[in-house]
Amino acid sequence: MRAITLLLAALVVSLSTAFSAIPDISIVGQEGGLPQKLPGGYVKKMSRWSVESDQPENISRDAGTGLALERLPTEGDDTFVNPTSATELWWPLDLEALQVRPCLEVLMQGGSPRYALAGLTVRVPAHSSGDCEEWRNYGLNSQPLARQWTKFEFAVEGGFRIECFVGKNADDGEEDESDGVNGGEKDGDVSETMKEEDETYLWDRIFPGELGALDDRPSAHAMFASQRMDEALESVAVFLSNVDESSPLANGFHLVSFPLTEQWTDLPRVQNEKGYKLLCLATAEPDAEALVEMDEGLVALTATSVLNVDVLPTASGSESQYLPQSYRTLYCKK
Repeated sequence: MRAITLLLAALVVSLSTAFSAIPDISIVGQEGGLPQKLPGGYVKKMSRWSVESDQPENISRDAGTGLALERLPTEGDDTFVNPTSATELWWPLDLEALQVRPCLEVLMQGGSPRYALAGLTVRVPAHSSGDCEEWRNYGLNSQPLARQWTKFEFAVEGGFRIECFVGKNADDGEEDESDGVNGGEKDGDVSETMKEEDETYLWDRIFPGELGALDDRPSAHAMFASQRMDEALESVAVFLSNVDESSPLANGFHLVSFPLTEQWTDLPRVQNEKGYKLLCLATAEPDAEALVEMDEGLVALTATSVLNVDVLPTASGSESQYLPQSYRTLYCKK
């Protein structure tokens, strides 16, 4: 019996590794124009952190900055799995809602920023979880990571910002309004198309969101998003000024996210097995919308960081016979 148990455990680990492997990371903005490559397997093992300003009192907070550093649970913490994915975001069928929040993600080396990434934090909101708590690591492929990074120096240049889009297959037809972004209200309809692998996508902007009469002006979105980036960079500067030898970030490589807004956005429900795309661009280009349609090779020349994942439905976590103990309170309602 013990041999069978160990065999099943080994099978689960091998399947988890196969389903959650990420491709090599491309780092753009290098001298000479050619991108560098960073092994995806190495990046996947990096600790991921978030810097928060509105966490509960039980989360450690730096008294001098008012900012809290929180680590994302991962493989090796109890029975959690590694949630990082650069290609897919999974939505278990028994989770009623997922929410996202754009962020500037920074690769830290020895306590100093080295690369800037387009970031998107995902959570299961409290009202959708079995224990009425917020969850960010809700299983495999639950936290996206940009596949293309840029040098941190570009982040502090004027006009650098992050804009995010949802792309749905044009063949799927119009969705019901109740399934739209933000619970039925569509933000910033981009009404542009993008070809990918002989498929056409229709894109809606979800950040910075709807700007009323200025919604059709890329410069207005760029200005608003740049303001949010400036605020995030101020948080980066304040936070880094308090990183000392006692900090968990003082040694090695770490991925640290700084939110661009405190507001969380409901993701549209997945309507079919093809799902849809989530695209975030960290760029200083004047028109981020134009990059949506651009060839990947040309986007790399713009020193833009790109996060691009497929949102796909998966089986209910509560019905899995291999559900790790760490997730039982999330999926198994009392």
